[in-house]
Amino acid sequence: MIDTRFSTAMQIVISIAVNDEAGVRTTSQSLAQALDTSSSFVRKLLLPLAEANILVASAGGKGGVRLARPRNDIQLAEIYAVVTGNKRLWATRHEIPHEGLVGENICDLSEYLCDRAEQAVVDMLGSVTVEDSVAELRRLDVERQKLAATETSVADRRDAAE
Repeated sequence: MIDTRFSTAMQIVISIAVNDEAGVRTTSQSLAQALDTSSSFVRKLLLPLAEANILVASAGGKGGVRLARPRNDIQLAEIYAVVTGNKRLWATRHEIPHEGLVGENICDLSEYLCDRAEQAVVDMLGSVTVEDSVAELRRLDVERQKLAATETSVADRRDAAE
């Protein structure tokens, strides 16, 4: 089963950053609705993010969730570490027969590759901030809008020609 905690937590943090910028209050309910998931699942992710000083929550009618630090000071690697903990990218099968070249060495190879892959992920995420992510989302949105406008224009010309 593919773990979606990181992608969900990343979406939560980036959504809060965008809402903070727009002066919009963010709640676990509004996040759950945007994520099409339960408020309890959102709260399970919010707690460790708050404990890691990525988010801060306040209770009450005017309460909500906001970034604990400036968004250019929060790296995606922090979010990844908080929500994945010690969970590895993949698990090595240790209960296989340890015979022959493959059987006797595959666990060591798998662990080595997993360590390298994990480090590559952490290094890449460590080079991207929440600020970078918001900027990239805005760039992608402009591209999506241009593509949609082009597709609409082509469809309009086709309809006019018919």
